[in-house]
Amino acid sequence: MQTFPPPGEPQTFVELLAFAARGGGDRVAFRQRVRNEWHRRTFRELNEHARALAAGLVAMGLKPGDRVVIILENCVDWPVAFYAIESAGAVAVPIYYGLKPDEVTAMLAHVEPAMAVVSGDTVQKLGDPAARLAAVIVVDDDRGVTKARSVVPPGPVVLTLAEAEGRGTDESRRQVDRVTVQPDDLAAILFTSGTSAGHKGVMLTHRNVLANVAQARRVIPFGPKDRLLLVLPMHHSFPFMIGLGLLPALTAELVFENDLRRIRDRMQEVRPTLFLGVPALFEIMHRNVLQAIETQGRMAAFHKAQKVARLVKRITGVNIGGLLFKDLHQRLGGELKLMVSGGAALNPEIQREFLLLGIPLIQGWGLTESSPALALQQYSRWRFRFTRYYEKRIGSIGKPLPGVEIQLMDVPEKGLFVNVHHEGELIARGPNITPGYWRAPELTESLKAGEWLKTGDLGTIDRHGDVRITGRSKFIIVLDSGEKVYPDEVEEKLGMAPAIEDIAVRAIDVRGRAHVAAVVYPNRDEALKALGGRAPTPDNVREVVVAAVRAHEKGVATFKRVVDVMITDEPLPRTPLRKIMRGQLRAAYTFDPDRWAQTWAELAASTAE
Repeated sequence: MQTFPPPGEPQTFVELLAFAARGGGDRVAFRQRVRNEWHRRTFRELNEHARALAAGLVAMGLKPGDRVVIILENCVDWPVAFYAIESAGAVAVPIYYGLKPDEVTAMLAHVEPAMAVVSGDTVQKLGDPAARLAAVIVVDDDRGVTKARSVVPPGPVVLTLAEAEGRGTDESRRQVDRVTVQPDDLAAILFTSGTSAGHKGVMLTHRNVLANVAQARRVIPFGPKDRLLLVLPMHHSFPFMIGLGLLPALTAELVFENDLRRIRDRMQEVRPTLFLGVPALFEIMHRNVLQAIETQGRMAAFHKAQKVARLVKRITGVNIGGLLFKDLHQRLGGELKLMVSGGAALNPEIQREFLLLGIPLIQGWGLTESSPALALQQYSRWRFRFTRYYEKRIGSIGKPLPGVEIQLMDVPEKGLFVNVHHEGELIARGPNITPGYWRAPELTESLKAGEWLKTGDLGTIDRHGDVRITGRSKFIIVLDSGEKVYPDEVEEKLGMAPAIEDIAVRAIDVRGRAHVAAVVYPNRDEALKALGGRAPTPDNVREVVVAAVRAHEKGVATFKRVVDVMITDEPLPRTPLRKIMRGQLRAAYTFDPDRWAQTWAELAASTAE
């Protein structure tokens, strides 16, 4: 089996930084529009600023192996901070800027960082642990720095990024030059989002991430002329590997956009060739497309074109979506080659709709613990345009990446046996697998089965080697009959009902027996339409939701059907990548129509184009 990363390709982030500077030179590596001005970093500037900052950090006492937290919104200085930390031989600890202060301080207590790189808007989340830091570097304007100096407790020095770079000395620069980073050295600690409870610090070595970069390069046919528009936060392993590893390895360009409402405008302006997203984002994009077509009074023509595209595809294998829906392609920039979904299961109907429109949307699968990608639908332009290859594999996450092995393991506590059911827990091994969790040996031990990573995901592997996810092992609902219900599967089907904006399926106990229940956040526009002018009440809104559930259960086996529906007036708890945080679901929910109207307005504002 081929070694990853292969000899001759960068083995550490320090090597990757030098490689990208040589190959990319004065081409733009990262850019972002802030107000009306573009902020840019070329590959050469990235290298110069990262090494200057590394020298400044070392002059202030940073040592190899020290941890440095990054709590930043996506920006062109995010990669500068990361590569500076790596160049100093230290360990980067990205933390999601949207977390609550208590969550942030708990993470700081766990990793005991030496320094922090923050924005003016996130510095107050450092809390009391900030007093134990040697330095707080603020990536912001003068107002943000002034704010930071007013909230950081006495102890650490508070500097702008430029001031920190200026702290470098001849000796500290020589120290950076002498730093020797090995492939198996720790590069980063990434905290998992925690869909059940808590956060775990996943340790990733240089080899882990750069092996995954090399693996992804073999299945994503992109190069230096490509552009990625990124809206996902960089603390997460999916954009982390792509943005800080794959794109620099290709010397391709990354454009940041933090506001979902500006995606369409930015796509038309940037004309990306690659777009990354999570399933919820692609669902929003699809919904907005339909709303725009309906507003323009073109829905009948749109459905007719879809029918033609579907017929031609079925008979000939040729995808004519690019011709029939040319206006839509232009709305997305006109140069989009590929969209990749990750972070959660992609709804098969959404994938089918994008393929029909002539837009390749594929999905991959992985975990933070695998740096993160384990499997991906390999993209071929010829297969997409002239065959039904992808249509036949709707719902598949593709084959294992080169250098990754995936097998099935029995789950006896759930009554699943591979030889009997041809389904089991997916386990994986490869050079991209984490050595474990930071300062958590018992959790690390429970993570592995020998040299294999236990993913916690259930799935199947067909005769072609394609992997399909069927659900999470710990969330399977096992009925008294022995039959098994996968919440993801039921949510996927019922979530297609227009009156259901969000849904979580779970087990409830009824007279000592397990039954299927659902918590639903109703779509207010559709519910009001169904009410026909009547004022919403808890009872009549629930009636609308129950009717929607029953209508969409027709294709669901009887034992999987929902016996109890609860409605909530607020969106369900989700991770930054939109996975349901099942551990945070409450036992009971109330519904206040006024509160519902308020949360619906807030949701609409955050997802509007």
